[in-house]
Amino acid sequence: MDEGSVDRLVRAVVDGTSPDGYVVLLFSGRELRVKFYNNRIAVSEVEEADWAELYAVRSGRHALVAVDDLSDRGIRAAVRDLAAALESAPEVRRPPLPPPSRYEHNGDFDSGILDADAVSIVEAGISSALSSGARRAAGVLELGKVDIRIRTSSGVDQEDHRSYALFNIRAFVDEESSGQGVSVSTTTRRLDPRRAGSSAAEVARMASKPCRVEPGRYDVVLAPIAAADLVQHVGAAASAYSVSSGFSFLEGKLGSPVAPEWFSLLDHGQIVDGVGSRSFDDEGVPTRTNPIIEDGVLRTYLHNTVTAAEFGASTTGNAGLIEPGPWNLEVSPGDSSPEEMIREMRRGIVVTSNWYTRFQNYRTGDYSTLPRDAAPFVEGGEVKCSARGIRLSSNALRDLGGIAMASRERQWVKWWEVEVPVLAPYLMIRDVEVTSAL
Repeated sequence: MDEGSVDRLVRAVVDGTSPDGYVVLLFSGRELRVKFYNNRIAVSEVEEADWAELYAVRSGRHALVAVDDLSDRGIRAAVRDLAAALESAPEVRRPPLPPPSRYEHNGDFDSGILDADAVSIVEAGISSALSSGARRAAGVLELGKVDIRIRTSSGVDQEDHRSYALFNIRAFVDEESSGQGVSVSTTTRRLDPRRAGSSAAEVARMASKPCRVEPGRYDVVLAPIAAADLVQHVGAAASAYSVSSGFSFLEGKLGSPVAPEWFSLLDHGQIVDGVGSRSFDDEGVPTRTNPIIEDGVLRTYLHNTVTAAEFGASTTGNAGLIEPGPWNLEVSPGDSSPEEMIREMRRGIVVTSNWYTRFQNYRTGDYSTLPRDAAPFVEGGEVKCSARGIRLSSNALRDLGGIAMASRERQWVKWWEVEVPVLAPYLMIRDVEVTSAL
């Protein structure tokens, strides 16, 4: 990423829109992706991508466009779109763009991540899965780094450098019995493919004893992969934009209890192994740690300067030029183990992973999700079999209040169903409605 690229974008925005204010964000990414099927590496490819976000404010109107064609022709087309959007945008007076500030980088960047021995990482995960009882394994390893540059009309001129290592493996003991394991870090030095592989195989073995359970209300233990999915939606609901748009089940809850007294949820702008980390947000404000839920009480919404002005608050360093959102979410640890949670369940289900989470009503928090892989059915504190063909039909706000236990053990989770990185424990939720997915 060179200075000239940023200068070129800034000149194009200024010349093409005559803005009162502007933000130019330039991203340059490089990723090594290794896919494997049937215990063998099938694809290894390096992808490079540069893209930008162009934001302009003029006469009380503001607009944003994204552009991934950074040729002169592509930039001119994007700026024409930006100018047209400014003409048609509603007039919404926004506060001035923030001035430069003091920025700190936590140093959690692996500059040599693309030089790691990706083949050995993948083979370690596969070997661990097979030695733990799986017949075959499939998945993907993604190693990458992103350079980020921001330039604003208010004088912000900063750059950031971030790295990520994501390992996602699925293990199979037969055609219908599978399990998932993940390992997430900012460096391969802390990636643990062996643990991910053995965990996936262990879950797959549980799934090999299927059974049907009757619809009803059950205590449910969410393993970290599933717990992270619930938590990312809590983070999204904490966005002030979601609240003001009527798409948040946390609307009107600020300062009120929404979870048990021992439960906290933090959003970190920067944290070790938080692959969503940034030192500045999309307005050039330094990121920070914000307690979304503290001691069970909803403490803050996440703001950019526009929503902060609307709510009479201050920006939390979470811009999104249009919509603020979380960077890396951390759930406070509990004092239990997964085994202790299972022993506490008279009649319940363990959700090891899930997908297709859909909200029927964002404002009330009504949602459903499908357990994936093994879903051990527990009776009398013992695992009896693995439930198949079930759906959780629940309410996110009720689930928050119904959390009864959390594990000491926590795990970073990010994969295509969990877009915001979450440091998640096992969570036990009382009295969750389970319906048939068939």
